[in-house]
Parts: sequence; C-alpha cells; structure tokens
Amino acid sequence: MIYKFNFIEKMLLNKDIIAHPFTDIGSNVGLAKALGVAVKLKITDQLSSEEKSSAQIAKQCSVSEKGVELLLGCLEAMGYTERNSNGWKFTKRGLKFLDKNSPDSFRYFILYCDWLFNSIISLEDTIVHGKPSKINYDVFGEHEWELYSRAMIEISRTNLKEVAGKIKLPPNTPKLIDLGGSHGQYSIELCKRNNNLSATILDFETVRKYADECIQMHSMQSRVQFEATDFMKEDLPQGNDAALLFNIIHGLTPEQNRLLFGKIFSSLNKGGQLIILDQIKGVGGNSQLSKATTSFMALNLFHQANGNTYSFDEVRAWANDAGFSNQQLRKLHAPGFGLISCEK
Repeated sequence: MIYKFNFIEKMLLNKDIIAHPFTDIGSNVGLAKALGVAVKLKITDQLSSEEKSSAQIAKQCSVSEKGVELLLGCLEAMGYTERNSNGWKFTKRGLKFLDKNSPDSFRYFILYCDWLFNSIISLEDTIVHGKPSKINYDVFGEHEWELYSRAMIEISRTNLKEVAGKIKLPPNTPKLIDLGGSHGQYSIELCKRNNNLSATILDFETVRKYADECIQMHSMQSRVQFEATDFMKEDLPQGNDAALLFNIIHGLTPEQNRLLFGKIFSSLNKGGQLIILDQIKGVGGNSQLSKATTSFMALNLFHQANGNTYSFDEVRAWANDAGFSNQQLRKLHAPGFGLISCEK
C-alpha cells in the first residue's frame, strides 16, 4: 500500500462507509485493472452468495478457466470473493459493491475507471508538453457519457445524505441552480428537505436522460428540471437563491474558476449561497489516503481535462475576488473531499 489508514479511515472502511472500490482502484493499478476486467467481461455477474465453479463461470462468460481463476484470485485478495471446495462466491463486500442488483453497486464506477486507465497511457506526453493533447470530455461518445454519468450516480449515493445534511438553506429559499449537476441527485435530495425549494440542473444535453431517470425515480418532475446549456459559455439564469458547484472546479483552470465564480455571484440574489463540493487539497490534514486521493485526482484531471485539485485558500481567493463572504470548509467522510460554502 502506498499509504497508511488513520483510525477514522479504518473504521469507515471496516463499515463499508468509504466505498472499497474507490480506494482499491487508487492504490494498485494492477489489482484495479483486474477488477475492471472482471466486471467488463461479466465474470462478476456470474457470482452470488452461492458457490459456482471456475469452469461454470468460464463457460457462461466465454472466457478461459485459467483466466477466471487468476482474476477471481485478485478479487479475493481485495476482499470481494472467497473460494471453497465447491467454487467461488461473493463475500459480503462483493455482494454490496459488485452484485449487479445491489443498490450500492459500484460497477459503472469500476468500468469508468477501467476506461480512464486505458486512456492514461499517453500521460507521458501530457507531462512532457505541459498540457493534454485532447480534452477527453470533448471526444466522449454515448458509451463514455453513460459510463461517466452512471459512475457519478453511484458515487453520489455514498455521500448524498451526508452532503445534504451539511447544507443549511434558509426556509424561504425558493430557487436553486445546479451547475454541471448531471444526474441531479443532490438537487433532488435538497428539494426533499426544503419544501419551498425548486431546482434547475444546468448541464450538457448528453446527460439529460440520466437526470430525467433520477427525477422520475423520485417523482420530482414538478420541482426539479433540466436545462441543456454550456454554463461556461452561456449566461446563467438570474435571481437564484443558491448554486451548487459539485465536482466542477477540478476540471477547470484557476482563470476559468475565477470567471465562473463571478458569473455565479451575479446570478444570485443578495444573501444567496454558493456551495462547492470537490477534492480539496489539505482537507485531510496528515492523512496519506486524503493526500493520495487529491494528488492522483490532480494528475488525472490534468491529463484528462487540463484541470487540477485546489486548496481551500485558492477557492477562498476566487470567492473573495467575486465578492463572496463567509467562506466555510466542511470535511466529508470520503478521503480528500470537502464542502465549501460562501454567501453573497
């Protein structure tokens, strides 16, 4: 392992509050690739709480029996599978994170990370030239958008209640915009907790169907809507009481973030809040897991989108320049993640 876990991290991992695929993929590329291939080839789809032989799994997946043995051995090392004389089955952790029918499944996150690992092969060129040769999000096809969008839905389920519980909106807050909100899960949860609130998700047309799925699932069609837009290029709706900027600043340069903060400030009513969720450098103190998370995400985002991860001081400076005040940082359970709020 490239880092040590502190007491709180150990407790959260033991209770599966921190999703194990998140840490497993970041800690060992070889095991992460094994996990991705096992899901991609639908080998994990053959597993359950009942034992099944390697030969049976291989036949149903049209792969080699030896390959099944080796892949599931890697998953056993990570705590997702176990083997006895009758064959392989999921552990409790495997049932939670890899079973296709589990409400806590991380299968799309794993598949998206597998795609990322394939694309990171050109990282050397990005380091040499100081910029990526292409912005991957600009060349996403329908398949990549699905992997990304459903992976973000899976991640949101791990901290939805925690994040919403830390956001305190005044009782008379009627209008929220969710920039780059994609699936809209956070807006939906906030609307459930605030009876007078309605929300507009601002994102690309390509992710509308994932927002529509989530909105319909929670019967929030009357209070949460989706507006297709490029919020970096187009004007924002005006007269808002709050704005969410979740997992957005890491994909932008400091200059782009300054401009965006200014646009958001102008769109808010007096007293309106800007709430930011992201990987925040330094939020975990001396935690090596937090440092590993923010450092790898910075490298990956630089390669994928010419982005970076930023410190609270950097975010606070952009907020001050835009005119915001009362900036506050709250640490989240997920290593390296923080919630920043500020007011107009």
